[in-house]
Amino acid sequence: MQYKVLALDLDGTLTNSDKIITPRTKAALQAAAQKGVCIVLASGRPTVGIEPLAKELELEKYGGCILSYNGGKIIDCKTGQTLVQHAFPVDLIEPVCTFSRYWNIVPLTYDKNGIVTENPDSPYVQEEARINKIPARQVENLPAEIQWPINKLLLVGDPVDMPHVEELMQQKFAGKLSIYRSAPFFIETMPLGVEKSASLALLLKNMGLGPENLMACGDGWNDLPMIRYAGMGVAMGNAVPEVKQAAQYVTADNEHDGVGLAVEKFILEDPQ
Repeated sequence: MQYKVLALDLDGTLTNSDKIITPRTKAALQAAAQKGVCIVLASGRPTVGIEPLAKELELEKYGGCILSYNGGKIIDCKTGQTLVQHAFPVDLIEPVCTFSRYWNIVPLTYDKNGIVTENPDSPYVQEEARINKIPARQVENLPAEIQWPINKLLLVGDPVDMPHVEELMQQKFAGKLSIYRSAPFFIETMPLGVEKSASLALLLKNMGLGPENLMACGDGWNDLPMIRYAGMGVAMGNAVPEVKQAAQYVTADNEHDGVGLAVEKFILEDPQ
């Protein structure tokens, strides 16, 4: 069996618009896990927002992983051990938040209970809360509030403004942070060099494997490095054009078992 590790983006990939895993896809993933494939739930979501899906797929039983914060952290579901951890630079929290406020973009981060932000009523903060099924807590001053290690700051705002804001941020924080959009209304700001493929490379190395043993499925801009890195990069039918162009295979969309169909084709039908 060539593909021993299966990395899956969540929103727009593993889950449909109702944020659930369809029955055919769930069955295919459980069959792959029973075959010995290590399933990695690879998302920009915080760890707490991924855990329910990991439990649904019984990754603690089969031995999968949670890759949260776009690679900022990887946890072994079976042991609970943190395998990879990247902390956001403390000295850049205030500058990123100040920059965001100037452009009417809302910064947020996470604690063990949910979202922490200065504007929980923003519709885009509410969307992040809905996606992860976690509450949003209001604070007066986010940089002053953050007294614990964080893995990322998520910036949320009007999709019309975000491409320009992202470009400006890339210029201002060049060589200091990794910055990319994960949705039209989300900009991920991460420690420099942190993205899904870099953390997956560390995981594969620890397992004695290489990119040729990795199959990855995704739909968004933040999935591009992972799609390019994997031995089999699979774009969803609903993926942005750049992801489709980078992928070796384009499957059905997330409403029509795209992940399940790709797993059936490349893993379950593998005769080895």
